[in-house]
Amino acid sequence: MAITKKPKSNHLENTGKDAERAAEAFISGVGKAETQAEDKEKKVPIMMRFDPTVLKRVDTAAKRRGISRSAWIQFTVSRALDQGEG
Repeated sequence: MAITKKPKSNHLENTGKDAERAAEAFISGVGKAETQAEDKEKKVPIMMRFDPTVLKRVDTAAKRRGISRSAWIQFTVSRALDQGEG
């Protein structure tokens, strides 16, 4: 995963600061005590198929955060699981 600069923008100023902090914490590894054993294992590549419209939305969201598509999907799935979905 390539590390890129965070885009300069004020669109997250009002509503997205908490989500932005959560994403940054996730990416930097803060609060991963329960997944430390999993971190020692290598990540497993998977293949997924997306509707082109959904994939464009995923790419836009990832670009807005300044992270890769893969990192955005991992963060979003992890957040959904932490919230009890699944």
